[in-house]
Amino acid sequence: MSLTDAQLTELYDKQALHDNLMLYARGADRHDHELMRSTYWPDSFDDHGSYVGNGHGWADAAMTWHDKIHSCSHHISNVLSEIDGDRAKRESMFICVVPFKDPEVTMFQAGRYRDLCEKRDGVWKILHRTCIWDWIDVRPVNADWDVVNVPRVSHWGAWYPQDPIYLDWIESPPTEFSR
Repeated sequence: MSLTDAQLTELYDKQALHDNLMLYARGADRHDHELMRSTYWPDSFDDHGSYVGNGHGWADAAMTWHDKIHSCSHHISNVLSEIDGDRAKRESMFICVVPFKDPEVTMFQAGRYRDLCEKRDGVWKILHRTCIWDWIDVRPVNADWDVVNVPRVSHWGAWYPQDPIYLDWIESPPTEFSR
């Protein structure tokens, strides 16, 4: 079976839309401000509930949590993109896990991103995002890594640019657990 040019273009565009979403998550989780901003068009809009405004402004607001939390982990699934020319409706589900420093709790929040994305000069980015909240749960922190035999010196996640994802993929050394 041979694919038509239209089918190949749709596959390419859907992959580009997925990559845009994954880069958003990496930027948010690693507190890589410029990466997070790069997933939005300059004239974009974002409604996260507690923040309503420009997408670049949301990236700025997200970075204000830097000193209040230990980490941030987005888990994104069920991505569906419906392309109509240079615009795409993209729906995805997320669970975001955030361990706070004070109070020492872990917040689990889940919902969906309803994104209207636009392709300009061959590049897909978010034009309009609405964060749809489905549930939240907050629990006391339990950071007992000894339970699973993870050594205190290992490859621990960190903020940009110290996170292992930004370092040499062969030569980066383990680090001490910071909590």
